Amino acid sequence: MNIKYIHHYHLIPLVSCASLFFTALTHANEAQEKQSQNEVQKLATITSVATRSDELSSSAKQVTKLDEKQLELLKNASSGNIATVLAKAVPGLSDSSRTITDYGQTLRGRNALILVDGVPMNLTRDTSRGLSAIDPESIQNIEVIRGSNAIYGGGAAGGIISITTKAAGGEPTAKTVIGLQSPLTNFRTDALSGDIHQYFTGSHNNFDYALDFGYQRIGSPYDARGDRVAPEPSQGDLFDADTYSIGGKLGYHIDDNQYLQFAANYYNAEQDSDYASDPSVTKLPAGSAPAKAIKGLKLKDQNKNENQIYNLTYTNKDLLGNKVDAQIYYRDFFTRFSPFDARGNANRGKQVDQIYQENNVLGSRLTVTTPLEFLGDTSLVWGGDFSREKSEMPLDIFDPQIYDQSGGLEFVKIGTLTYLPELTTQSMGGFVQFKHRFNDQWAAEIGTRYEDSYAEIDSFIPLSQLGNPTPYTVQGGKVKADAWLYNANVTFSPVDKHTIYASFNQGFQLPDVGIVIRNATAGFNLASSFLEPVKVDNYELGWKGNSSNFTSSLAVFHSTSDLGGVQSFNNGLILARTKEKISGVEATLDYLDDNNVWGSGGSVTWMKGRETPQNTNVEQDMTGFRIPPLKLTGYISYSPTDTWTNRIQATYFGAKDYRLNGANGFGRYDVKSYTTADLLSSFAINKKDTVTIGIENMFNRKYYPLYSQLMRNSNNTSHLLASGITLKMSYSHKW
Repeated sequence: MNIKYIHHYHLIPLVSCASLFFTALTHANEAQEKQSQNEVQKLATITSVATRSDELSSSAKQVTKLDEKQLELLKNASSGNIATVLAKAVPGLSDSSRTITDYGQTLRGRNALILVDGVPMNLTRDTSRGLSAIDPESIQNIEVIRGSNAIYGGGAAGGIISITTKAAGGEPTAKTVIGLQSPLTNFRTDALSGDIHQYFTGSHNNFDYALDFGYQRIGSPYDARGDRVAPEPSQGDLFDADTYSIGGKLGYHIDDNQYLQFAANYYNAEQDSDYASDPSVTKLPAGSAPAKAIKGLKLKDQNKNENQIYNLTYTNKDLLGNKVDAQIYYRDFFTRFSPFDARGNANRGKQVDQIYQENNVLGSRLTVTTPLEFLGDTSLVWGGDFSREKSEMPLDIFDPQIYDQSGGLEFVKIGTLTYLPELTTQSMGGFVQFKHRFNDQWAAEIGTRYEDSYAEIDSFIPLSQLGNPTPYTVQGGKVKADAWLYNANVTFSPVDKHTIYASFNQGFQLPDVGIVIRNATAGFNLASSFLEPVKVDNYELGWKGNSSNFTSSLAVFHSTSDLGGVQSFNNGLILARTKEKISGVEATLDYLDDNNVWGSGGSVTWMKGRETPQNTNVEQDMTGFRIPPLKLTGYISYSPTDTWTNRIQATYFGAKDYRLNGANGFGRYDVKSYTTADLLSSFAINKKDTVTIGIENMFNRKYYPLYSQLMRNSNNTSHLLASGITLKMSYSHKW
């Protein structure tokens, strides 16, 4: 029941904003007919180690897969930002912020579990940094599985974004990639971005190896008018930053069946900017003016992401007749946010401060596939997971008088406090999945998972009690959560190359415990309903088909949860949880001619989300940070030769009024529609040298992305214009 995907170098989500889109997700028998076309495209072989995604990529799931060649092309139309690449490529995924954060970039209206080589990038104390914690140039392929599931457990309420880094093994190869990027609305040295990456891969005797390292300078972005795009003070950005990365894999073939691999990845992105966000725009009505950049910032420690991953995997293809995949991983993550004037916020201690967060995660996974031949075409997939995460949030405080006198530009550190003490969360889970094929037309799966989690914290005095002669103490303790999760699906192939499916899947995740605890009030109860887990029921009907030169898919989904995640308003002064239901439709369509010269296609995504706040019976629309407007993508591609590919792509997000009774609020503004269009061209000079050129926002459209229109800061400092027309060129050479 494995799926084989159509990897056409042509078939990447691309646009003209009226046509329908790409991504043909077909069953194995559908892919075979297109195999010759794939060979013409000469795409790289994908190598995966100890991944569980194969068990999810069944014919009863909608999946989008981007291989290495597709990513190399698409990154040239997204400023190298993986979140933006995926926003233009994946149905059901909301638009990116164009900054460091993936806050509000939901998948089918819910959070997605982000994995790098099987290691979760999500944190219980959520930082919304999952897609910016790895160097985009170290990625080999990305697979997005849409919809809840009960196999991976916590975090996959909306689906899974599975990222695989450069693979080890094969013929000894070296590759150098050099890139250069510049806005075309303002030619300045500080606007230039550049990067260089070096890769080595190969095999020697029984050993496989891979090594990659790189450096990137991220310049200043400029909007369609030629003005510098302001910094994003709420969640942060990496404008004017330097990034360094190094990754390596060493694998050993114990025998024909057994393989052991150790992988390590280090990524450090740190900002060093002279610009701040002008606080004067906060005096204007929200949404009436763009954020404004002002020069003169004096801040020693600026936005930063530092991510380390260590990953040991073991595969045995035949252990007493079973296939076994085992994994042990450790992740160390540090992030620093932008400074914030919290003097108007009682929960933050009424000071000018800067938060940073430190996390470390130890985890493991086991996946076993057991064939049950006595039952015919049947198998049992079972296994378990363990994860233990520790996080803490100190903050620096700055002299408020110097800050005011400098107009918000100078920060002089005067001390360090604790925003959130050490928080420990632990999760253990086990699952079993029964898979059976009745005949060539009918197949079914059924499974269950048990998840047991807890969060633990020591007693502490919150920031809100600073200066209080009789401060209260938040009592520490442990809160536990457990759940049984179930999933089932059935697939039917009425005719060759067409599959219809129906599925039910449940998802589970702990809410953001830290966001509740850090702002705890007197009499706080650790076992309150705000810390109960999120359990999602997801229902889906779908179809995937392939006929002649066309591939297409259609999915209708509906998900419900009695309690959604904790929503924070007014910087934590107000917390809320709601009963949620989300419904939506996704459709894709692609065309490729017999000669692999012309291709076109597109996608459409529409969804609606309704919530019922606790202690009420009144439904209301969910915020724009959860439910995106109508999304259309499309593309036209032209490849006059086997070595030259050209493409025009576009993405459209519709207008939607998220206000309640005409009133603005957090994530509740009247959003205007916008369209982006890009031009891409890739030319292989010879077998070793390739040049790729991308023009992002090719019509130099002035627009505010969804994130900017919703204004995370609830004022104009988060009302950021998108970059204007931008040119990116890359050159690669194989040695």
